[in-house]
Amino acid sequence: MKQKARGYVWWPNMDADITAYVKACVECAQTARDPPRGCIQPWTWPTVPWFCLHKDFAGPIRGQTFLFIIDAHSKWPEVIPVTQLTTKATVAILLHLFASFGYPREIVTDNGAQFTSREFQSFVTVHNIKHKLAAPYHPATNGQAERFVQTFKNYFKASVAVTSQRSISPQQLDSFLFTYRTTPHATTGTTPAELMLGRQPWTAFDMLRPQTVHEHVLQSQEKMVKSKESPVFAAHQEVWTRSYGSANTRWLPSTIAESLGPKMYRVCLEDGSITRRHVDQLLSRSQVPEPLTSPTLRGPVSTSNASEDIWNGVWVDSEILDLSPVVICDSGSEVPPDPSLPSLTPPVDHSSNPTTSNSPPAGSRPQRPPDRLHLQERIRDFCQSSHRTWKDTDDDLAPQFSSED
Repeated sequence: MKQKARGYVWWPNMDADITAYVKACVECAQTARDPPRGCIQPWTWPTVPWFCLHKDFAGPIRGQTFLFIIDAHSKWPEVIPVTQLTTKATVAILLHLFASFGYPREIVTDNGAQFTSREFQSFVTVHNIKHKLAAPYHPATNGQAERFVQTFKNYFKASVAVTSQRSISPQQLDSFLFTYRTTPHATTGTTPAELMLGRQPWTAFDMLRPQTVHEHVLQSQEKMVKSKESPVFAAHQEVWTRSYGSANTRWLPSTIAESLGPKMYRVCLEDGSITRRHVDQLLSRSQVPEPLTSPTLRGPVSTSNASEDIWNGVWVDSEILDLSPVVICDSGSEVPPDPSLPSLTPPVDHSSNPTTSNSPPAGSRPQRPPDRLHLQERIRDFCQSSHRTWKDTDDDLAPQFSSED
């Protein structure tokens, strides 16, 4: 129209005026085609199965009407043949189905009379189910149920050429549902059965491949059995039996009465009582059970005379450690210790018996002699550093210290 008008006339904003005139045409708007579809708005995918259900009635399909229920999480389908399209019949079917899988949190339906009635609204309110209605005459809103209905129709439309049966038998319906539930879905990438039930059902195709997991478990069990063989006890054989009644006695002498299995025996104790024990709770009389003892801390043990090696719990080796005071003179010769100075070596009582000495018990904390201030020893060290003898230092410094004291 615009191009035709340009061939004869022209005025400012001619194209805009022609477009506005056509849009204002009532007859044109009443007979126009559907507008282009908007962008697809997918439903939020539930994270758990049986949270949101999409429901729809479809039929007649080969003379029958069905109620289709699709789980939004796992795509698990339920198809129920119906004879009455009433709210009461629909609620009865849902209650029977909810008895197996529980109540959902949301359901999505079209605007059929079964779902918009007051009775159905009361049903979802009582069970705290959120009911979402699709837009009227817009099946794409309930697209998950509509898409499955299309798959269902195509399957049984193709099966008409194979079988002459007009109606859908229960066996055919079960076969279709089992195949659909065990086939990976294009959206989730896994089977509806695995997402719904938590496992993959066993199918006829699983018989074609070897049972690798089962065989691996059997091989592992055989290795465990061969790695450690259990002992075998004969009747009337004398054994040690594990006791659980006393804290001090762990094993009791007994006799095998009879074998109750490859790992279980009935034993007779010395007091005449009879009990059952596992093979892990029995020992042959040739095997001496380990005594129940507690660890004991022990100190150092010397093979020589105790009076010469141990003093008040402190280990002393006279060959390695010599604690006697020695003074070095200027000439380099050793000066014998002064008897008036206290000795650092421990006193030894040769008259006492080493076995009856008052030494601390083994494992106790060692006792050390007190560390006292020896003034004359400090003076001696000072003399050694100044290269003076002990006699000169004693004559020069002793009066000074005595006056300060």
